[in-house]
Parts: sequence; structure tokens; C-alpha cells
Amino acid sequence: MIIDTPDNVTAQIAHLQADQVTTVIRYLTTSRGSSKLVTPAEAKVLTAAGIRLGLVFEVYGGADNVDDIDAKDGVIDAQFCLQYVPTLGAPTDGTVVIFFACDTDFSAARIQSMVLPYFAAIATELKDSGYRIGVYGSGAVCKAVCAAGYASAAWLSGSMGWTGSRDYLAAKPPELVLVQQRMDTRIANLDADTNEALGPIGDFLPAFPAAA
Repeated sequence: MIIDTPDNVTAQIAHLQADQVTTVIRYLTTSRGSSKLVTPAEAKVLTAAGIRLGLVFEVYGGADNVDDIDAKDGVIDAQFCLQYVPTLGAPTDGTVVIFFACDTDFSAARIQSMVLPYFAAIATELKDSGYRIGVYGSGAVCKAVCAAGYASAAWLSGSMGWTGSRDYLAAKPPELVLVQQRMDTRIANLDADTNEALGPIGDFLPAFPAAA
């Protein structure tokens, strides 16, 4: 089972194993004091348990009309990931996907004026980083970002009423690797959503140097 959760999973490892969770997708965010932010200590606990880690970046994702999806924020968010993701034991061999969330139903006009400049900036900052870029959002957002060449993996939100989502799921383009399923549930004592993988999702088993 693949889940995504805003909760620190450290205390729930036994429950994750009992529920046969194989991958936990956790958050990156520039708010370092946020409980959503996955920590290196948490990544180490997942490694010890043999549970893989997936990564999604979000501050607000444009939700509730917060203007944090634009070119300026794309630079800030990507630079944060460049500094922080290595502390989580992520390899830089081109297998790890960092999904960037667009967590609202962006109109066609806002995709052009906000979403595409945001991902263009991310693509520039993460070029040659060894990390792949993924997009989370509606079908319209995922299709536009991937068509522009700014992301190579798409994660479709479970909000299937959002623009283009049903058509995008029906088409199942090759970049669509992850689809959110059951949302806002409780799994392993965590607030979580379940997900279906349609291809490699860019998760990883965190690896840390042996202690001296």
C-alpha cells in the first residue's frame, strides 16, 4: 500500500507494517517548523523498517487563493529542495522524483500565468541535480506541465471533479505514475490518503553513511 500523509510517522512504524504500507509519501515545505516537514530522523526510521519514502513539496499549493505558485516561489521552493533533500538520504542518480503540488483546481488562465512559470523556474533550478520533477494536481495541470517538458512524472489528485481529471485518468498517458484513491482517512493512526501506482513513482529507501 502507498499512502501520503502530513503526519510524522516515526511512532507508527509497527502500525504501518501491520497495514502492509510499503511506501509513505511525506512533505517538503519551506516552513521548517511545520509538523508536515519530513525529518532526517524520520527517514532513518523508515529505512530501518524497510519502508520506502516518497516526496511531495507543498506550502499552500495555491489552495484558498494563496499566491505561492509563481516563478519567484518556484526558485525558492526548488532551492530549498536542493539543500534539504540530501539530508533525507535520497540518491541523486535520477531515480528520485520530487512532486510539486498544485492543490487547487487551477483555471486554464491561471495554469498559463502561474503554474507553468512556477514549474519553468523549478526545472531551471533542478537541472542536473540528479532529481526528477513531478507534478501533483488536476488533470489539466498535470497535462500542461508535462507537455511543456517541466515534469516527467504526474500524480493525479483524488479530486476527480477538478478540470480535466477524468479525461486524464481515462487516457493514462505514460507520465501518469500515481493516482490518489481514498482520501482523508485513517491508516496506521495517521491522517492519510491511499494511492495507486501506475508506474515507477520515484520513491526510495533512504540511505545514510555508516557512523564513524
